[in-house]
Amino acid sequence: MAIQKGFWLALGIGILVLVAAVVLLLQPSGQVSDFKKWQYQSSAKQTPSSSLQVKFFGVSTLLFDDGKTQVLIDGFFSRPSLYQVLFQNIQSQPELIRQMIQQQHLQRTQAIFVTHSHYDHALDIAELARQLPQTKIIGSKSSLNIARGGQVAEQQLIQVQPWHTLSFGEFKVTTIASQHTPPTAVNNDLGEEIKQPLQLPARFSEFKEGHSFDYLIEHQGHKILVKASTGAVPDQLKNLKVDTLFLGIAQLSRQSEQFQQNYLDQTLRALKPKVVIPIHWDNFFQAGNQPLEFLPYLADNTEQSLKILIQAAEQQHTRLVLLSQPVSYPLDLALQSNSSK
Repeated sequence: MAIQKGFWLALGIGILVLVAAVVLLLQPSGQVSDFKKWQYQSSAKQTPSSSLQVKFFGVSTLLFDDGKTQVLIDGFFSRPSLYQVLFQNIQSQPELIRQMIQQQHLQRTQAIFVTHSHYDHALDIAELARQLPQTKIIGSKSSLNIARGGQVAEQQLIQVQPWHTLSFGEFKVTTIASQHTPPTAVNNDLGEEIKQPLQLPARFSEFKEGHSFDYLIEHQGHKILVKASTGAVPDQLKNLKVDTLFLGIAQLSRQSEQFQQNYLDQTLRALKPKVVIPIHWDNFFQAGNQPLEFLPYLADNTEQSLKILIQAAEQQHTRLVLLSQPVSYPLDLALQSNSSK
């Protein structure tokens, strides 16, 4: 009897420890509020005078707007929960997309550039294209097959060509072949393609990476690079200089120190931007109407990843700006003195 009691006691303690560990792993890996020094606070004085603005909606969804034309990167708004991703087929939310179109005036969006075809980048492109029939979808063959699965018209689809430039209004956007974040157990599909139209709902694992791309955006003399993933093709960017760098930092802290330094050498240190803005740091299992928070410990140590970038930026006197809410950030600020806040 004593042995049985000991067994059940040990089992109960083990279960409690396991539950506590799971709860801890699902907690945000740090607090955004601890980085208030770097957070952008919108100012009524700055917004009207800026000719080029951007809004950050989490992951690598970025809306560039010059008042006439909009260019959207990725456009991931539906953000299914962790439970939905693991145990259900996932799909876009048409009503949510309709609301985003109205709220953000996306009728002015002429093009959506897709960085790669994982669901946290490409889930909503078909629904966006259906509701915005004048908008072009630019991406890999895999990304276009996601759109085709949603019956998007072929004339809306443009397959990316590395170093090819497309113009939309005052925007000139050049595609640059890139490299995804190193694979993990749940996204070990790098280089795999979606070879047939993908109809939704679908399992998250059906959203194959399909090759990754960076986008160089030029607008009236302002140069911007969007790099969504924590990976770089060696020397790909060595002859390029930009004013603003949107730099993916997902799982940066999980990589070796050698990887971290090489990644920063190939991006931040090579490009020498006036401003660097970290992206792909937020918990994309959380609904978009909630304040952005760091990825859970289960996925990353975002606090440490951000500290690594902050240290590197300070060493070369590049200003780091943390966008933690979808407010208009005036990109003209990058052309001003680095000392301005």
